[in-house]
Amino acid sequence: MQRYFIEETVSLNETFVMDTKHIHHIKNVMRAKIDDEFNIVDKTGSAYAVQLTDLEPVTYKVTEKIESEVELPVNITLYSPLLKGDKMDVVIQKSTELGAHEFVLYKAERSVVKLTAKKEDSRLIRYEKIAREAAEQSRRTKIPGISFAEKLTAMDFTKYDLVLFAYEDNNLKGRSIKNVLSASAAHTIAVVFGPEGGFSEKEAEIFKSYENVALGRRILRAETAPLYALSVIGSYYE
Repeated sequence: MQRYFIEETVSLNETFVMDTKHIHHIKNVMRAKIDDEFNIVDKTGSAYAVQLTDLEPVTYKVTEKIESEVELPVNITLYSPLLKGDKMDVVIQKSTELGAHEFVLYKAERSVVKLTAKKEDSRLIRYEKIAREAAEQSRRTKIPGISFAEKLTAMDFTKYDLVLFAYEDNNLKGRSIKNVLSASAAHTIAVVFGPEGGFSEKEAEIFKSYENVALGRRILRAETAPLYALSVIGSYYE
């Protein structure tokens, strides 16, 4: 069933006019008719079943609160540099489906992609759209936050309960993610990945005091590593 994130708070058995940004999709993509049902998530993160009552304007009645919990019990922030081509689109889309809470796109020393501030703004709009659509498709109740950041040396990782560092040069020396999680009671987790060219020695030095984790026995591509890590974390908690 189709799900939409709205920017207001709703209540049971009340009628509301749909946010303008969803009207085209409802009328022209879904070709909705009166009495059709869909889901909404309001700004409090609560999910509801609703029924379409009018098309001019698009109006719906809130019929039921959906109580099922779909979010992971931990907040996972993915730290990733920008990747080439459409790889970043794929990472954001699939990581959203797998439960990522937030994306921080940092400037790695070996990053191939370099953006001006203007291009960052346009990319952010695109990435937020991808995350929103992926959250709707996977029936999440939260849309991951996305932000651009500076170099890793400027980051404050002490705010996280657990920091996982996926360093390809020491992949086989790292502990398994599940073993690390089983020894932790973390609620906030940062998972840090490098660019296509890998971390520089200076960047790797930042994480000497954090947990180097193995991503299986193979070296994964930059766009595959986050999906592997999220899949493992998700399987552990779910």
